[in-house]
Amino acid sequence: MSIKLRRALLFLLFGLALAACGPSEPAQRKAFIAFLQTEVLPRPGARVPQPNAEKQKTFGDYAGHYAVITRFHERMNASVATPMQQAMSNGVPRSIAEVVTRKADIAAVRAGFGRMRTALDEAVAATDAERAALKQPDDLRAVYASVYDKLVTQPVGVFREIFLPTDEAFAAIFAMAELVEGNKPAIRLNGSQLEVTNPALRARVQAALEAMSSKQRAMTEAQQKMRRVLSGS
Repeated sequence: MSIKLRRALLFLLFGLALAACGPSEPAQRKAFIAFLQTEVLPRPGARVPQPNAEKQKTFGDYAGHYAVITRFHERMNASVATPMQQAMSNGVPRSIAEVVTRKADIAAVRAGFGRMRTALDEAVAATDAERAALKQPDDLRAVYASVYDKLVTQPVGVFREIFLPTDEAFAAIFAMAELVEGNKPAIRLNGSQLEVTNPALRARVQAALEAMSSKQRAMTEAQQKMRRVLSGS
């Protein structure tokens, strides 16, 4: 036997020995399914547990299947969830005085929600494409579908539900600011109250205040639903 042939056989045998040391595909799939069924699905809300490096090794290539979901949450948190939380904390006026003085801020926050909606759509499209490329046996596919629904589809649904009432709420706040700004001589801000002497204008102001209050309630209800779905409580 030539030296080159002997080396080739040695490399082949060495490779086979290394392959034999690792878990087989059925064992990797079984470990991954067990993780999904016992550590992911039972958790309340849209919480994404992070397996340690040792556990990920037992999944083999299926670790990449879970990475599709974790990448989605990284994108969503960075471009939607965190900016939305900041906008809600800092962007919603807390008084009539703020409605009047922060018209530019209100417009900017409303535009920001439009960008969040675009970012969410892009994240979903990318994640759906990654999922479509996965090769999964039937037993894994069924469990993975449940996990995907819980951690991707449902959170996306509640985020999308919040955009319309939020846009309408900020539109109503902006309309109130414009009404006051356009009628400064006839509208006087006295503490937390608006004083209007003209009866016709007073009716317009009252209608704008009621619209603003109604839209803000709808936005708050959508936020509460989103929190329930995401937290599971």
